[in-house]
Parts: sequence; C-alpha cells; structure tokens
Amino acid sequence: MKPLGEIMSSSITGFLAEAWADSDVPLPGFGGFVAATSQEHGIDVIGVVFDVVTGPQDNLHKPTALRMTREQLKLEQPHIFALLKTELHVAICAHKRGKSIVCRLPPYPPSVHDFVYPVGRAELAQLGDSLDFLPLLMRVSAVPQDELLASCLHNIASVRNDEYDFLVGAGRQLSQLYRNDYDTLTALLRKIRPSST
Repeated sequence: MKPLGEIMSSSITGFLAEAWADSDVPLPGFGGFVAATSQEHGIDVIGVVFDVVTGPQDNLHKPTALRMTREQLKLEQPHIFALLKTELHVAICAHKRGKSIVCRLPPYPPSVHDFVYPVGRAELAQLGDSLDFLPLLMRVSAVPQDELLASCLHNIASVRNDEYDFLVGAGRQLSQLYRNDYDTLTALLRKIRPSST
C-alpha cells in the first residue's frame, strides 16, 4: 500500500499527520482508518481520522479571500495551493502484533516522520470482528462521539460481506457501552441503522 503522508507529532493516544500534496492516494475522510508503521519500534499502529484541517503552511502566508472559484484559481494562481497543507488528526484505536489486530493502545507511539497509509480492506474487515476499540474512540472529545462512531462503523460495514449483521451486532455492543446515556445511544442507533431496514 502506498503512503499518503507522514506523522508530524504523536503520542500513545493519537497523532497528527500531514498529507503529501503530490500524493495520488485518496485521503480518508472523517471516520476513515489509517495506519502508521513505526520502523523504530516495529509496530503498525491503526487509528481513526477525527478531523481533517487544511490551512496555510506557515504564519507568513495566510489565505485571503480572492473572489475566484477554485477552477479560476487553478488556472490563474496555481501557486496558491502549494502554500496550503492538509493535516489529519487521528485517534489511535489498535495496533498489529504479527498478523493479528489488537484493539488497545500500542506500547509505543509511532515516530515523527513515520509514513501514514490507508488501512486496506482486509484489515478493515478484520477490525470489525472485534469492536473492542470503540471505548477508545468514546474518549475523543474534539468531535461529537455519535458522529465519529457511526462514520467509522459504516466504513467497516462497507467492506464486509455481512454488512447488515455487522451493524446489528455493533448496535448491540453500543447498547452496552451507552446503557447509561440513552440520548447518545438513540442518536447512534439511528445513524448506524442498516440501510435495508
């Protein structure tokens, strides 16, 4: 799998990655899964994107309103896009030990400048075999929990052959996790409802 960017800062619970502007690898969106391979520690860390931010490369080149469409800007001032960067904010939810995915925090964080990759379909489907990573994502406070959990569950469901059964099972597990928070649980169950119901 080809990398899409590299880590700019990291901790045991998450990392910030800068996407390469010239990469042809599609960026995962909100609730998408990415992996970072730490050469230093020999660990593959898996996380969920909870925010995508595009902004200036530095404090000297801040964007200003130019009253032009993106198409006009690309034709008349293409250099403007070189002054921007896109960052992925990622919450770590698992790591790989050999070929097995372990749904808990890794013993070491990935290192700065380690490459970041989209998680492949097979690994994504394997993540759905055990949803033990959900409590880790429930600790992400920067975005609404129900939106993040629903998005990542739909991403996993989209690569599985048992999409309907998977989402029903995920609903059961969420019912246990949110048994004391009826409002959040209700919102979540509505958002993950299988499309065939």
